[in-house]
Amino acid sequence: MPTELIKRVDWDLVYPPFTERCFSLAARCRDKGTPYFAISGYRSYPEQAKLYFQGRTTPGKIVTNARPGESAHNFGIAVDWCRDGDVNRAGLQPKWALIDYKPLAEAAFELGLEAAYFWRTFKEGPHVQLDLKAKGITFKDLRLEHDLGGVPAVWAYLDLHGPWF
Repeated sequence: MPTELIKRVDWDLVYPPFTERCFSLAARCRDKGTPYFAISGYRSYPEQAKLYFQGRTTPGKIVTNARPGESAHNFGIAVDWCRDGDVNRAGLQPKWALIDYKPLAEAAFELGLEAAYFWRTFKEGPHVQLDLKAKGITFKDLRLEHDLGGVPAVWAYLDLHGPWF
């Protein structure tokens, strides 16, 4: 796996079975000529709160509808990806047009992941997460586990519902 595609995320904070799928996703997209760069993985509750209030009570554009505990990022089971708009320029030139994320979403779906590109509301091309619905798990379930023992308790709970793939 070319490290430039995944180096911006601390993978120690991402659920290991999901991490493996993310690496497969990055490789599959790269091999098809549409590389994506992992730019955001785990997010703490305070980090999520800061993003949630952006565009509401602090300056900026609204970027999420998820409050703390309502985002898969808070449990290490989501990653946001970015398409480089100009691979000939040094650094990452973010390209955010929704259509540019269709190859990512299709590859994620083929790998058994959930892609926000396909959501009915608040479509979000860069966001890919573990498919909790496939196991009948809710964010309420994850919040209860998180309250008991943080992310390690969430991952232990997810392990009980595996295998995931």
